[in-house]
Amino acid sequence: MKSSLHFALPLLLVSALVANALPAAAEEFTPGSYLGAGVALGSNNGTIVGGNVAGRYKFDTAPISLRTSVLFGNGGTSVVPTISYDVPVGDRANVYLGAGGSFVTNNNSSLTGDRSAFAIQPGVEVSLSKNILLYGNAVIALDSYSGISNRAATAVQGGIGFQF
Repeated sequence: MKSSLHFALPLLLVSALVANALPAAAEEFTPGSYLGAGVALGSNNGTIVGGNVAGRYKFDTAPISLRTSVLFGNGGTSVVPTISYDVPVGDRANVYLGAGGSFVTNNNSSLTGDRSAFAIQPGVEVSLSKNILLYGNAVIALDSYSGISNRAATAVQGGIGFQF
């Protein structure tokens, strides 16, 4: 897990810097509901490159969202639904912390281990325009390996999303 944090922390830092470097907007582009796709990195036994499809449904009246990520790589697929608490950072960015599950399909090894587990998901989103945003997060699946107690799998994902 420690090596995965080497991926997650710089990704979150760069996203926050991008959000602050964007010029002030005449119109706010607060991140909203979206569908996106991008790359995912896992660190099970060395770095594994895969892909992701991600979505967010933002509730208009509360600072919570429903999120789902599908991570492909390491010979398997995992589906990660979470509920998150969202904190706006300026008029174009959010940071969030989600909790949910990581569900491995077909009992294969995936970027989040080889069995279903509880997952936490810290992340950030930055709106580039009314319709386009960048997202990045880490998925930390706790106790997600069969036969190995208390070993967490960490995957870092990032991509571009279309807001609706």
